[in-house]
Amino acid sequence: MRDYNLARAVTIVLSVLFGLLLLLALAFGLLGGTSSAPLTEEDVIGTWHGDRGARLEVTADGRARLSDASGSVCSRGEKPGVFTGEGSWTLGHPSDEDPGILLKFSPDGTPALQECTDWFLLGGTGKEGTAGDGSDVWATFLGSGDRERYRRAPTG
Repeated sequence: MRDYNLARAVTIVLSVLFGLLLLLALAFGLLGGTSSAPLTEEDVIGTWHGDRGARLEVTADGRARLSDASGSVCSRGEKPGVFTGEGSWTLGHPSDEDPGILLKFSPDGTPALQECTDWFLLGGTGKEGTAGDGSDVWATFLGSGDRERYRRAPTG
């Protein structure tokens, strides 16, 4: 009987310790929680320049214009090419990816009915970076196979 009580006591102590560890992990964001501030419109509004010459203008009124994006599958024709078009954006967070904005574009020179959709995902250390001003943030399009990396132009 004594061994039974000892085993029961050990089980209870281990269960309590496991529960405490789980609570601590959740509190410190070790189990998939995010400790950084959520993405805001101010984080994405502005002009983003790609390292291969593309330019993405994201405006406060929910509009966006992408120009000279090479290798885009959303270009006119069957093969990937250079994309230029206008569209709209909304804040979002696809599962298992960095947060970003969902862009819906119509390529220039096509009927407005043709629409391309892609995620523009922000990465880097952002607000928690060493500068603290978001200068460490970079972005890429999720649908681009050969990813062009974008950085936002400094704002006043």
